Amino acid sequence: MGGNLYLHEKLRRKVVVDCIIETEEPLHVGVGKETLGVSEVDSPTMVDSNDKPIIPGSSIKGALRAHITRLLLSLDESTCEVKFGVARVTAGEETLNKFQRADIQEKMEIFRELGVIDKLFGVSGYASPLRITDATLTTETRLTERTHVQIDIETDRAKEGRLFSVQAVPEKRKFGFKLVFDEPGDDVIADVSAVFYGLLLKQLSSGLELFLGGMKSRGYGFCTIKAKQVVSYSPEDLALGETPEPIRNISEFINSMIK
Repeated sequence: MGGNLYLHEKLRRKVVVDCIIETEEPLHVGVGKETLGVSEVDSPTMVDSNDKPIIPGSSIKGALRAHITRLLLSLDESTCEVKFGVARVTAGEETLNKFQRADIQEKMEIFRELGVIDKLFGVSGYASPLRITDATLTTETRLTERTHVQIDIETDRAKEGRLFSVQAVPEKRKFGFKLVFDEPGDDVIADVSAVFYGLLLKQLSSGLELFLGGMKSRGYGFCTIKAKQVVSYSPEDLALGETPEPIRNISEFINSMIK
């Protein structure tokens, strides 16, 4: 077994996108099952070391991955190939398993069988060129608590005396996070850049509506994610420690990248 494959060691540019998540419904990002005291809420929301609510970058990345995958799979093959240069959206399980077990040389040979989603968001054995930080609240806010009734899945009725409380971030609150894309310099993954600029960043620049966190069926998690600022670093900028001015017109920048 040969470890991870890195095809973005040669960098074309680094794009850093500052994004805002605004909650349109209460947001519950749970911490998982744990033993709680009698006075504590049954389903607490995730917080950082300063007890401030956060949305893990992995959760945001997972939601974006699912959204972009669904969009590409909904397009016909000719549109995918003409608009985004995508020949394959995702690889099958057999190919992914074979890729994971392969050594570096074998991975190079199997790599062309991966889909654009695998290459953009990453799979086991291949490091993603896309990284997302945890999202943190931009303003102070008080968490809310709601009480719900457990439903018996066999009878589809409320369980008598089975109430539980859920902690959440209220609606109309904002989180900030960074999305960092190390655009690969290798043309073998040109479809990755096309999907990042032409689909993901384009939607974020307009405002993308997604569900995040848990309890979605109970009225939680509907959010809007919007790109607020984009900075594009050339390899020279990075080497010399220079910070370019933010992109003034994100739409024009996207169009220049997908020509």
